Amino acid sequence: MGLRKSKGGAIGGGGTANVRTIILGAISIVLALIMLGIAMDTVSPLITVGGPHAINWTNYPGGEPMLRLFPLIMTIGLIIFGGVLVWLGTTGKTMSIKDTIMVTLVVVVAVIMLPIIVDAADGVMERADIGTYTGLKSFLGLLPLLYTVGLMTISGLLGFRAVRGGSKGSGD
Repeated sequence: MGLRKSKGGAIGGGGTANVRTIILGAISIVLALIMLGIAMDTVSPLITVGGPHAINWTNYPGGEPMLRLFPLIMTIGLIIFGGVLVWLGTTGKTMSIKDTIMVTLVVVVAVIMLPIIVDAADGVMERADIGTYTGLKSFLGLLPLLYTVGLMTISGLLGFRAVRGGSKGSGD
């Protein structure tokens, strides 16, 4: 009964960890926490009752609950993405810096554009002649919901593509 030799490294990693991918994952997690504050500051004026930028949410079915969940969903998504990157790094896989930046950048730009899109939709919704445009009021009513679901879908697809594109071993 002798001792087995260990290959070292993480479980299933074959002994080599990719430090760059681990650092990219850690940066994604830190960015998620920073973006949580920014997302809350972005959404708060839109959902504050009686505030100067408050929206009449009766025009938007499902919009207010979705916007209230937006910071949480965004943060959880980026933390999961960062955690997957850290795990991939410990197993020796390489993650492209370009793909990681693309996923994070899409979320950051979407958070910045959110109040612009909702405010523009509300401005059009308040026009007196909106009823003359067939289907426009119904479409604008779904815009916050469609925007948030679309962002989650695009971010998820980009993240999946980035993770599936990771290769074993060498860098970019």
